[in-house]
Amino acid sequence: MIAALRGTVTHWDEVTSTAWVEVQGVSYEVRIPAFAGEWVASVLGQADTTIYTFYYVSERSPAPLLIGFQYLQERDFFRKFIEVPGVGPVTAVRALTFPVSDIARWIEAEDTKAVQQLAGIGARTAQTIVATLAGKLTQEALLRSSTVEGRETLETAPDLREDAIDALISLQYSRRDAERAVADAMRARSDFAGLEDLLRMILEQQSPA
Repeated sequence: MIAALRGTVTHWDEVTSTAWVEVQGVSYEVRIPAFAGEWVASVLGQADTTIYTFYYVSERSPAPLLIGFQYLQERDFFRKFIEVPGVGPVTAVRALTFPVSDIARWIEAEDTKAVQQLAGIGARTAQTIVATLAGKLTQEALLRSSTVEGRETLETAPDLREDAIDALISLQYSRRDAERAVADAMRARSDFAGLEDLLRMILEQQSPA
C-alpha cells in the first residue's frame, strides 16, 4: 500500500489528469481528480510536495492505479465514495469535478440533481449515491481551507450544522427538513459569522414544514 508520496511533480497532463511525481529518482504516475488539477499545476516543479494516494489494483484491472489528493480528508472522502454500488475507483476519479466539500453538501442535502453535475453520474447513480452516503458526510460537508504556517490545509469549520439543526427543531421543523435547510444554506454560502447569521439566512428563505 502506498499511502502518500513526497517529492517533485515533474509532469502534469491536464487532458488525462495524470501527474508524474518523482521520489528519490523514481517517478510515479498518479491520477488526479479534476477538481485538484489547478493545485497540481501550481506545484509543478516544486520540491517536497506531498500527495496523499489511494492505491488500487484488482483482478479486472491488474495494472496498479495511484489516485492522488492534496488533502488527507479528500482521500478519506474518496474511500467512502467508492463504497457506493456501481461507483468504483475509476468512475469516482472521473466524477470528482467539484470540491469534496461541495459534493458532500449536495449529498447531505439529498440534492440528486446537483450530484448529477458530476462527470459520468446519471440520475439513477446519483440516487444511489445519496441513498448510500447521506448522513455519513457531515465532517466533509463542513470542510474549509485555512492557512497554517504558510501552508494551506483543510479543517472542519465550527460545528454550526448541529447547532442550527437543533435550533430549527425547536422552531417545529422536522429533523429531516432542518438538516436539509441547513445543508442547502451551507452549500450556498461558507462564510457565516456564526449561528445567528446562518439561522437568519435559513429563516429568510424557508418556513417550517
